[in-house]
Amino acid sequence: MTRLLIRSGKDPFTPVVAESTLTQDVFNSNSGNYLFQHSMWRALSVDGAELISNSTLSERVPPEPGDAERINDEFDHFVIPMANAFRADFAPRLDRLSELIEGVTIPVTVTGIGAQAPHGQGIEAMAPVNDTVKRFVGLVLDRSASIGVRGEFTRSYLLSLGFPDDAIDVIGCPSLFLHGGGFRVDKPVDALTVDSPLALNLTPEVPGIGAFATAQAQRHPNLTYIGQDGHDLRMLLWGVPFPHVHDPLVPVHLEHPLYQQDRIRLFLDTWPWYDFMATQHFAYGTRFHGNVAGLLGGIPAHLLAHDSRTLELAEYHRMPYTVMPQLSADLRVEELYDKTDMDGFNAELPRGFDRFTAFLDRNGLQHIWTQGNGRGDFDQRLAAATFPPPVHPLVAADGHEIASRLQWLRDGMVLDITRHPQAYHQPYEHPVWSGAGSRHARLHATVREQATQISALTARLEMLERGSPYIRLRRAGRRLRDTFRRS
Repeated sequence: MTRLLIRSGKDPFTPVVAESTLTQDVFNSNSGNYLFQHSMWRALSVDGAELISNSTLSERVPPEPGDAERINDEFDHFVIPMANAFRADFAPRLDRLSELIEGVTIPVTVTGIGAQAPHGQGIEAMAPVNDTVKRFVGLVLDRSASIGVRGEFTRSYLLSLGFPDDAIDVIGCPSLFLHGGGFRVDKPVDALTVDSPLALNLTPEVPGIGAFATAQAQRHPNLTYIGQDGHDLRMLLWGVPFPHVHDPLVPVHLEHPLYQQDRIRLFLDTWPWYDFMATQHFAYGTRFHGNVAGLLGGIPAHLLAHDSRTLELAEYHRMPYTVMPQLSADLRVEELYDKTDMDGFNAELPRGFDRFTAFLDRNGLQHIWTQGNGRGDFDQRLAAATFPPPVHPLVAADGHEIASRLQWLRDGMVLDITRHPQAYHQPYEHPVWSGAGSRHARLHATVREQATQISALTARLEMLERGSPYIRLRRAGRRLRDTFRRS
């Protein structure tokens, strides 16, 4: 039996309710992470292999003594699917992961990692994270034949840091190889109409996104906005608006028409997400994985690229895209659909798939695409899984959304997450995650520690009192007074 430790929020089969997903941050603040994590999971699920999710705990807090040794003892390979990890706000996590890898002696393989720079800026914009990236990539290459990067921008960046060209394999994002090399996407209709079912994805911080989104919603009554990140989920669950986006035209608050009309969804698992996308005619917007979900659901998608991380992926996979660092309300989705040509994507996917599987072979990873390897029990476990429905706004007409929140509150919510019956239990706690959901446990641990300290101080005080001459004299005085009073 080969045992693989996989960097992932959870495995592809375990259902986690929305409240636990948010409170315990199971999806690492973005449901799009599941697409590449679970695609890798499927690819590596060969006969005789056991895959365990590390719940991304290794990077949330510094590793503890013995963590690396445990990985060495229990696993044969550490596989780390990544996204745009070469960026300043991810650097602390990358440093913690590097600290762990320093003690790991088994093979370590990184897939789909990428650099992120603002639109119009080159690799010089990556300077603040150079040292962090050098350390991480160097450690990985000491334990693997190569590192799998998203595209040419990331490759050029690593070359500028001095890493050899033959140690860098451009493989794109593994999410797009979920269905193998023979997968293709064709247009379901010749042209869109006002009433066409549309799946819109958005990055709320992009300039002009509010006017663009509101105009799209007004023109197309069957448009659905598919949210992806933790702020979207918090807004849908608890009605909390985004704290950092103040444009009233962006659908990040309860008053927006998309919220009030129950036209926002967030999927907690990839498979229901793909099923929903299969019912739409077109996916479009600024999020790469939001558009990948559409493609994997079998419908055409068009990326509105606003930075280097999305652009390099679209170029590599030949996904239809338009460079648009600032969006406009004048954009017409009918015109976008007309210029969406899937021929390039369909032609490139088999070639990209061959490069991806060659990378897996080079790094000693057995995969389901090799004849005779089998697919383990992946399909059976997936067929047996029951996933939660997509999250709707609280105003959904059937009342189930409000009922779900009330049940969560009744059962315990955040302060009781450590004993909540629907809490997500990490299969491999490495190290134990002490995030937002364990506040109750942390408070009780503090109280226990304080009680222990008080007990110790009390015992010490009593000991000092017993041995003090002054205390002995006071006690003798009290006894004499008692004797005289009785006499």
